[in-house]
Amino acid sequence: MKKILCTLLAAAMLALALGGCGVTAGQSAPAASTPAASTPAADGGAFDDVKAEVVLTLSHQMAAEHSINQTALEFARLVKEKSEGTMEIDVYPSATLGTETENLQALTNGTLDCAIIAAEFYANYVDEAGILCLPFMYDSYDDAYNKLHSAAGETIAQMILDKTKVRVLDYYVLAFRQVFTVDREIKTVDDLKGLIIRIPDSNTYSTTFTQLGAAPTPVAWGETYTALDTGVVAAVENTPESIMSASMQEVCKYVNETNHVLGPTTISISEQVFSKLTAEQQQILLDAAKEACVYGRDLTAESSDANFAALSDAGLTVVKTDVESMKGSIDYSAYACAQSETGKEILSQLGK
Repeated sequence: MKKILCTLLAAAMLALALGGCGVTAGQSAPAASTPAASTPAADGGAFDDVKAEVVLTLSHQMAAEHSINQTALEFARLVKEKSEGTMEIDVYPSATLGTETENLQALTNGTLDCAIIAAEFYANYVDEAGILCLPFMYDSYDDAYNKLHSAAGETIAQMILDKTKVRVLDYYVLAFRQVFTVDREIKTVDDLKGLIIRIPDSNTYSTTFTQLGAAPTPVAWGETYTALDTGVVAAVENTPESIMSASMQEVCKYVNETNHVLGPTTISISEQVFSKLTAEQQQILLDAAKEACVYGRDLTAESSDANFAALSDAGLTVVKTDVESMKGSIDYSAYACAQSETGKEILSQLGK
């Protein structure tokens, strides 16, 4: 019993330290004892009796039932399988180890091993990363996957590594984002005028919704439900799955089909951690991330219609927004990510 209590106390202290960015730079973040990766979805089966030589911690923001967590667990399963039990990934969902902004900072410092980091957060460090989150950039899930795994995506990943010392193991595709409102239908771009809408802490999203006439307001994801419920913001944009996993359908009345952004995310690792691994271990992580991201893309595509149906069943009114009216308000040259020659070249490679 004493051993169990001590282990749980150590896990709690780790979460508090990372959540407040209080870990000393360069200190390796230890793995806690009760990660989500210990669930059957990430079970190593035949390798349970093999002693792991490398145990890495992975953090993300979404609830345990979200597809991001399912993809993270698949990544953990694949790493254990490919390494024959000598490598393990401990997955911590629901911002247990801090916000996404804090997780990215911890990766740069080497105080967190791995995290699911959305591309928009990298745009705060590398302007050109924002190109991946520009509105109306992708036509379909397959189109998004192909563009992310093109030379353009590789160039941005290298720029991220050079600037932040964080390595993108692979990109994967999330659902198209929609606008969810408390008391207003968005039928055309004019209905967005003055709308106070929660956005991620991202210059790219801020520029997008400013161009659309709204009043974009960054709010931490974990505080968004309360912000909607108390009237601090009147709308939120995100994927249907993310809205439901955070129960925000309880405080929103409309889901407006804007399909304005498909914001990709990444499985990322601190370069300080990655560089200490053997070449074989590094390749295992890269291969597992690639397979997990294909799994995540397929999961996203398969669940799209079901998530809209669930929102309707929950009582939300589905509004067909005139997307073309929104597209007409977007000027790609206004984005910082498109100002450099490299940014212009990447934008051209992506067909914009």
